[in-house]
Amino acid sequence: MSHQGKFNRRLDRLYRKRTGWLRTVLTKANPGPVPTLTKNQREDTIKKLQEIASHALVKRVARKEFHRSVEKRKTWMTKGRGTEEKRKNFRAWARRKIDKDSGKVYVFWNGKKCCYVGRTRGRGSRPSQHFKRGWFKGTTRIDVYMAARKGEIPRLECLARHRFLPSRNKIKVAEENWTPKCPVCVLHKEIKTELRSIFRFR
Repeated sequence: MSHQGKFNRRLDRLYRKRTGWLRTVLTKANPGPVPTLTKNQREDTIKKLQEIASHALVKRVARKEFHRSVEKRKTWMTKGRGTEEKRKNFRAWARRKIDKDSGKVYVFWNGKKCCYVGRTRGRGSRPSQHFKRGWFKGTTRIDVYMAARKGEIPRLECLARHRFLPSRNKIKVAEENWTPKCPVCVLHKEIKTELRSIFRFR
């Protein structure tokens, strides 16, 4: 089923629950409870619709906007024995390869699986702090993406999360009022606002 079909199906299911009582006003109700809609069900549906929208946009929008914002990329293949040696090797590599003045987004990979996405204004001190975490043991490489303008970094980080789906990110990307907005997050907000407006509770 297409993303649009899945989206419409979820939306129709929400509408049927919201209008369940109204559909039985003039007729004898069918056996069993009349479908009803709760706030929790509405919020759960909003999240699912946002997920569908993300999957639909990740190739058409997120990937295009991500590459448009990236000026260059550098890749460090994990090298060294033990955490401390790997950290020293990474920081030495970052000093040689990474411009300290540009904002950047870093992506940790375990093979083809994205583990973590973060951002930093420096070279290697911030990313190397994650070497102490348990999930770092399986890391095979770190990609560092540099943007032409520092103002692009929050948006670039957010697009990277939508595109690569990191398994270890728990905290939402910090937004800056003066930076360009992530188009996927803008759509998420519009979906939430519209559905809460249509399916309001007193």
